[in-house]
Amino acid sequence: MDDDRDCIAFFDSGIGGLTLLRECAANLPDEKFVYLGDNARAPYGNKSAEEIKTLTAQAFAYLARFPLKAAVVACNTVTADCIGFLRERFSFPILGVEPAVKPAAKRGGTVLVLSTAATASSARFQALLDRWSGAARLIPYSPTSLAGEIEKNISDLSRLDLSVLLPKVQCDAVVLGCTHYIFVKKRIEDFYGCRAYDGNAGTAARLAATVGAASAGRAKNFARKEKISKGNFAGKSADLISKNTNKCSILRKNGKKTVVLFVGESAEKNKSVFESLF
Repeated sequence: MDDDRDCIAFFDSGIGGLTLLRECAANLPDEKFVYLGDNARAPYGNKSAEEIKTLTAQAFAYLARFPLKAAVVACNTVTADCIGFLRERFSFPILGVEPAVKPAAKRGGTVLVLSTAATASSARFQALLDRWSGAARLIPYSPTSLAGEIEKNISDLSRLDLSVLLPKVQCDAVVLGCTHYIFVKKRIEDFYGCRAYDGNAGTAARLAATVGAASAGRAKNFARKEKISKGNFAGKSADLISKNTNKCSILRKNGKKTVVLFVGESAEKNKSVFESLF
């Protein structure tokens, strides 16, 4: 792997990927992270597959200017619609997020699977439900405005009336199939009186394994159409980070700092929300 590639990028339609970024930064404290949120156009879950693909392609064309060793699509909707396209187009390993249907369904009973409309209509999501439909009774549901309300009211989530935003069903578990929903995970658990599952821990573990394999020269070779060389980078990560004011350093117990760089039109907002998670 190119030694100049020393950043890990995260992309989400808005703030949704920030809780995943926190978990991954805790797992990989010595890495440098770049976060791009397309908050101005959030949420993606009510957009067409074609529009989602166009916006995602633009975002990754921008992120590819950084010396990336890996990238994480921290959005369930983008993963469902675009992960294959992205892996074919770019040279660095790209991970997505999947609804945690497997661990929830393995417990049996009735499982409410919350996701955006775009995720629910994707072949990838349908295949996931089909795979685990024999283990539990799966009830897919797409809250029309939940992700958007979380994005809009992140400064005071107590404003959200979950009795209006969520379906009134009896269930034994809830799957949070949108990273935005994790911001109200505890409230959803209280609302339904059962455990809510998200995919953050699994994705963080896969990222750690991917980065470890890449560092050892064992990274998976994806079929690629566009190779990105050193000469295409906007600069070395140290220079890019030093020039950017929207960055934060997480002080770890060992005294080391994990650097996170926020980029894009909503960098300041995403930085502020991220810092509030600690």
